[in-house]
Amino acid sequence: MALVAEQAGGWEVVRSALPGHDVELVGYHDRAGNGLDMRILPSPRLTIVLMLDGELRVDEERPVAAGIASGLGVNSVRVLGRDVACVDIHLSPVAAHAVLDGAVAELAGTVVSFEDLWGAEAHRLRAALAGTDQWEERFSHLRSALAEKLRTNRSVDPQIAFVWRELVASGGQRRIGELATQTGWSRKRLWSRFTAQIGVTPKRAAMIVRLSPAIQAIVDGTAATEVAAVHGYADQSHLTRDLKELAGYTPGSLYRDWLEGTFVQDAVG
Repeated sequence: MALVAEQAGGWEVVRSALPGHDVELVGYHDRAGNGLDMRILPSPRLTIVLMLDGELRVDEERPVAAGIASGLGVNSVRVLGRDVACVDIHLSPVAAHAVLDGAVAELAGTVVSFEDLWGAEAHRLRAALAGTDQWEERFSHLRSALAEKLRTNRSVDPQIAFVWRELVASGGQRRIGELATQTGWSRKRLWSRFTAQIGVTPKRAAMIVRLSPAIQAIVDGTAATEVAAVHGYADQSHLTRDLKELAGYTPGSLYRDWLEGTFVQDAVG
């Protein structure tokens, strides 16, 4: 599979994917030795960071061994790194449910060590990827490991997969009651099953889906009033409330952090 490689701010960035699944693979290498200061903000994707080299710490205190995994709805967790080489695995919660064998709900809103989820297998995978300096070999090995998880582990209910796809396609604008009707379930049953399998309520999921492109627009320098209008918020105050609740930022403070050099997960990759 062809890889897409680029250089950004001294970082080597290499992209790939797992065909047929909502899984993106992004390799990073800090070639310039600039270090990493990143905020993990709410995103409609779960992220596993698999370390290959260097040092990574969560909130300045927790050292990382094999890697970290961030769940749906994480609120502004800080990650610091030095001389980092790693692979980010971005997964929709539907794909993550299988990759993590149903652990998506327990992971919601948190950042944990990858080895807490995969145990010794996480260390074996890290060693296999770190044992080569060829990105295609790394991605090939990783695609095989992920494909096996997707094939053999538990999947979400088809109704839950449908609702998630509709929320993403609509930018978080679909009414939950209408989606429940389309699944043939009651609103209460959809609420319960969705929360149990995805980790957040359908309403919270819709908020996260809507906020993610708004965060990207803010760090791109778009005025908050325009961001609110384009991404389905009633007004700028509505956008600010959701951003503060989900990410701990106002539009202005988020943009200032970005200008001062703080990476925002997914806004740069």
